[in-house]
Amino acid sequence: MKILFLASEIYPLIKTGGLADVAGALPVALRKKGHDVKLIMPAYQNILEKVAPIQKTINLGNPFNRGDLLLLETHIPESDTPIWLLQCQALFEREDGPYVDNNGIDYEDNHIRFAALSWAAATLSLHGNLIGWQADILHLNDWQTGLAAAYLKSWKVKHIPIVTTVHNLRYNGSFEMSKFADTHLSAELLDMHGMEFYGRFSALKAGLVYSDAITTVSPTYAKEILTSEYGDGLDGTLRSMQDKLHGILNGVDYNQWSPEKDTIIEENYSLNTLDKKQTNKLALLRENSLPEDLSQPIFGVVSRLTEQKGLDLLLEAMPALLNKGARLVLLGSGDKHLESAYLKLQEDYPQQVAIRVGYSEDYSHRLQAGVDALLIPSRFEPCGLTQLYALKYGTLPIVRQTGGLADTVFEGGDKPNGFVFHDADVPSLEAAMVRCYDSFTSEDASFEEKQRNAMSYDFSWDSVTDQWIELYESLTRE
Repeated sequence: MKILFLASEIYPLIKTGGLADVAGALPVALRKKGHDVKLIMPAYQNILEKVAPIQKTINLGNPFNRGDLLLLETHIPESDTPIWLLQCQALFEREDGPYVDNNGIDYEDNHIRFAALSWAAATLSLHGNLIGWQADILHLNDWQTGLAAAYLKSWKVKHIPIVTTVHNLRYNGSFEMSKFADTHLSAELLDMHGMEFYGRFSALKAGLVYSDAITTVSPTYAKEILTSEYGDGLDGTLRSMQDKLHGILNGVDYNQWSPEKDTIIEENYSLNTLDKKQTNKLALLRENSLPEDLSQPIFGVVSRLTEQKGLDLLLEAMPALLNKGARLVLLGSGDKHLESAYLKLQEDYPQQVAIRVGYSEDYSHRLQAGVDALLIPSRFEPCGLTQLYALKYGTLPIVRQTGGLADTVFEGGDKPNGFVFHDADVPSLEAAMVRCYDSFTSEDASFEEKQRNAMSYDFSWDSVTDQWIELYESLTRE
């Protein structure tokens, strides 16, 4: 099949979250199975430095009065995956991030920026002659691409099947109605059964309503978003479309995330050489100028610092573990009050806590290899990728039983691989952390047994790609 895959971020070109990891890995996995996948993404500032030389340029005109939209044909060097970059200096070349400025404020023209991206993809999916390649499937990801489905609906022409993947329903891309005219979409789409959303218009809702299939990034999250607790105002819409909703778990690229192959960590190790993980633990302690004591566990965090991720709960639960002798190493950024609170925790426990505000891909690898347990106390979690990375590194996840965390981390059963709690409150999280601490410091082999279980699970893209192929084929048969 020929699959046109549209995303607003793709690793290794740009990354703000798990979407980039998925968009960078799933197309590669599909291509390995023989399918012809091409990507589309904006040409953000400095992106051209990270791709192969441009092979072809196509001018799509100036439909949004912000300058010509240029499609640049190239490929991602690491994977040789073909990609079309949508270039428009006024829309995409910003000094700050892809969606927000350095103060965390959404760009005022995001509705136009991602309307342009969506319009370009919709145009290519209809007119393959422009690039000499006609897609069989259009695969959209999150709100930034949802308007592509709206354009195809608005143009009232027969088009290829559309799949919309929801990576996080909380971000629905809703805008004031006064901005709708800027999209050049038909006002016929603005009703409660279309893209109207509580007096605004939602790009994600457009992707949901006008697609042929909706997927979420885990089976449990697909069920959770049908409820008012997790549905973020879209649960009613989703319940009316349950027949086209599918939960397919994200995979992991083990070429990027495996302690056997990782070129960034201090020493490679595997299931059979698990003792070498201690070398990485020592290296992490040294890097953070913490006492080199291997007898106490290190708890790790790699996360956006938000209440969604339960990082406010961890602030309250952590002192009890620190007072037992545990350590905390954290990498993340987000809410300013949480950043400040964690830096204050570091001040209070300078020999046990190391906080790094920001994000570093390399450091996240060293952290995963060096800590004993990874904390993910999320209030909701569509899939979660850090726990999948942690499992491969023999780093035991401590998770709340929600979304993809519930699908991948188990404290009981035949093959326990972590620690699980149910309620989003401090006592439940603290109790799970104490269970982990006690297991680590006990003289039995329960902690190492869990580590070996964790490393033996297979969450590779190869293990889930067939589900995607089956879904695509079912749509092209209809």
